[in-house]
Amino acid sequence: MRQSVRSILIAVIVLCLVIGSYLFYRERRAVKAGPGEEESRQVASVSVVPIMLAKLSTDITAYGDVVPAPGAIQVVSVPYESRVSSIMVSEKQKISKGDALLEIGASPNSLLELEQAQNARDIAGQKLGHVKELFALKLATNAQILEAEEAYQQASARLESLKKRGIDGNRTIRSDVTGLIGKVHIQEGAIVPAGNPLVEIIARDRLEVRLGMEPEDVGRLASGQPVELSYVNMSYQQGTAGTIRKISRAVNPATRLVDVFVTLPLSTQYLLGQYIKGSIRMASSSGLVVPRSAVLPEGENQVLFTVQGGRAVKHIVRVLLENDKEVYISATGLKPGDQAVVLGNYELEDGMAVRVVKAG
Repeated sequence: MRQSVRSILIAVIVLCLVIGSYLFYRERRAVKAGPGEEESRQVASVSVVPIMLAKLSTDITAYGDVVPAPGAIQVVSVPYESRVSSIMVSEKQKISKGDALLEIGASPNSLLELEQAQNARDIAGQKLGHVKELFALKLATNAQILEAEEAYQQASARLESLKKRGIDGNRTIRSDVTGLIGKVHIQEGAIVPAGNPLVEIIARDRLEVRLGMEPEDVGRLASGQPVELSYVNMSYQQGTAGTIRKISRAVNPATRLVDVFVTLPLSTQYLLGQYIKGSIRMASSSGLVVPRSAVLPEGENQVLFTVQGGRAVKHIVRVLLENDKEVYISATGLKPGDQAVVLGNYELEDGMAVRVVKAG
């Protein structure tokens, strides 16, 4: 019995020694391996693109619409009280020079005024004839003849003025320009006071684009600067070249943007109210260009990783120009064709082993 207990005790001691030896040698081997061997087992998966030698441009993009330029709106009116007989156009209708707009006639008040002018001239003429007869009989003076002649001339001039203004009959009003009907102010049968607007015409060759710019971008713009204009969501069409005519010095309360007015060439086919995109070229340079995702912030620096010999190489770069997609950089040791890391670079360290995979 005692012999059996001793055998069991010896077996337990031997087992403890074996386990202790295993743990001891495993720990020593881990210490000898050090961080280098542990790091060698960390391989980062990255995606790369070649660094390009290219031209990079930065633009300001804004959106707006086609509006009438100053002086584009022509107001049609008549200098006497009139009655609208017929309207031949409607709002937003395209018209050509010489097209009929409406027919008008004199109002009852205007006809009465014409009749009074006619009567006044007739009376002045009769008086002048009577004074001449008296003068022939030595019963009137030269002063009386001059006075009667002056009254007759004034009455005749007033009558002719009313006739020239069109009061003596119906009149068809035609367009003096090619353009678009902006607004029709009257209805058929309406009595319109003298000088009141009848129709507004927007001249076809007097349109411009009003773009809405962010206030922080306005200081970089200047009158006369070229602008490339295009239809929104129509990338296949060729752009139109315009120039900045005026930059507003106040924020538009409706849009919270600053209005920038762009002159259109005479041959433009844009329509009033059409939604337009404008691109203004601010800078352009040639050099080493990479996607924006390749450049990372690191403290006060900007860094970029390339892949050389299966390991990551860190470069401190200087960003010279950038747009929404690409960055123009400068750095010692970089050249066109180097493989810049664009995916997986956030987890990289200088010298880390990497495996290049295609971007998913």
